[in-house]
Amino acid sequence: MSSSFHRLGHTDMRAALDVPGLVLLDFWQASCAPCRALEPRLEQIAHRRSGEFLGYRIDVDASPDAAGDFDVQSIPTLILLRDGREVTRLDGLIRGHDVEEALDAHRPPTSTRSPQ
Repeated sequence: MSSSFHRLGHTDMRAALDVPGLVLLDFWQASCAPCRALEPRLEQIAHRRSGEFLGYRIDVDASPDAAGDFDVQSIPTLILLRDGREVTRLDGLIRGHDVEEALDAHRPPTSTRSPQ
């Protein structure tokens, strides 16, 4: 099964910052057990909420500059961007419910028109 989260390196960070809407950055490390445990939950959320956000995974070993640019101090760290700006950060023990709440809190408002 392919991942819903694209791999992103430091040189590609501009791609994530230039995306309109919601972008979820997953800072992880291969030797990090909590990072590996979080991955399937993130995949499930991405499949359930297809089209609501773009997901990118950043390996802190391969891209330490990217982690530094976002001041990532621990892993796993999830950073939710909206229109290129950080709106939420989750780190440490991250539950799927925490990610869902963050996405709900920052989803674009639905347009409601009053009848004329």
